[in-house]
Amino acid sequence: MAPLNVLMVGTGEYTTGFVGGGASTSDKRVGVVCLTLCMMASKSSGFEKLAEFTIREHLQKNVSAVYNGLDVSFASFPPDSTERDPNAYKAAIDAMDPGDAVTIFTPDATHYPIAMYAIERGIHVLITKPAVKLVGQHQQLLIEARKRGISVFVEHHKRFDPAYSDAKSKASLLGDFNYFYSYMSQPKSQLETFKTWAGRDSDISYYLNSHHIDICESMIPDYRPVFVTANGSRGTAESLGCVKGTEDTISLLVNWQNRKDPSKTGTAVYTARYVNVSRGCETGVDMS
Repeated sequence: MAPLNVLMVGTGEYTTGFVGGGASTSDKRVGVVCLTLCMMASKSSGFEKLAEFTIREHLQKNVSAVYNGLDVSFASFPPDSTERDPNAYKAAIDAMDPGDAVTIFTPDATHYPIAMYAIERGIHVLITKPAVKLVGQHQQLLIEARKRGISVFVEHHKRFDPAYSDAKSKASLLGDFNYFYSYMSQPKSQLETFKTWAGRDSDISYYLNSHHIDICESMIPDYRPVFVTANGSRGTAESLGCVKGTEDTISLLVNWQNRKDPSKTGTAVYTARYVNVSRGCETGVDMS
């Protein structure tokens, strides 16, 4: 079987670790997606294509020079001579063959048009969470993918974290669901990475609460959400350059109901923050 050709759409922190003209100051300074694909390509004759602007020097210095001369060459869309083209992904996808694959690690509002363009051309898709922001768009992606036999996977990577896998296994022994609480916060320095879209096209709940909503739902497949309220706080993100109205913290209060026995209900609280004062990411989960 011929090796899989992969297009990486998005050149930011998760793909390459390249943020604001250099390596990210977070734990993803060399990215995740690009490094993984380069490792895989070193064992085959596959290739990677990179959408948007060029970051060859960053990859050479922080990936190739560190990982024993790992090949980090790629074809760029748009060409290196073009600074930026928001529609470059179309030319890149058009250059691929049905059965190839694309990873999408871009701001939330851009996921749907990129994914749909790929699906319509027979390209398999891996989208970072949240897949989309609207239920109707999510359903449309499902319809088109099933129609064409295309695989579309949402990158909820917490599912594969050993701590969460262990928690899910233990949760099955707790009996009927009653209460779930989660908290996740990123250092406010991360707003340097996200301020171009934070508060404009998406928010911290889409970005972080999506992890724990996914984990919670996977633990209680017999329950469905029936009522949601949300509350947020503001001030710090705005002072750091985000647009007016950007929430620092968002908490969701969700009522879940057993599908088979509506008399059985549970409560979940999901909290996400941009403005942790420490440098690291903090996470906590409680379930009963």
